[in-house]
Amino acid sequence: MNEIIQAVQRARKKHPHFADNRFHAVSLASEELGEFSKAVNEDNRSQAEEEALDTIAVLVRFLESDL
Repeated sequence: MNEIIQAVQRARKKHPHFADNRFHAVSLASEELGEFSKAVNEDNRSQAEEEALDTIAVLVRFLESDL
């Protein structure tokens, strides 16, 4: 959970504006999920973990938003 909290905090700092609308939010989540999938397919556990956290951070930010 601490890693998720840290990932969300990094995402907020790097991208203060989350998304313009819910479709943009889905696009952001899809992009991160694609990067996670690529890392898994390349058998890169370390990168996959980073991308999983990035994906979760996007989804948490969506849940926090009023989109």
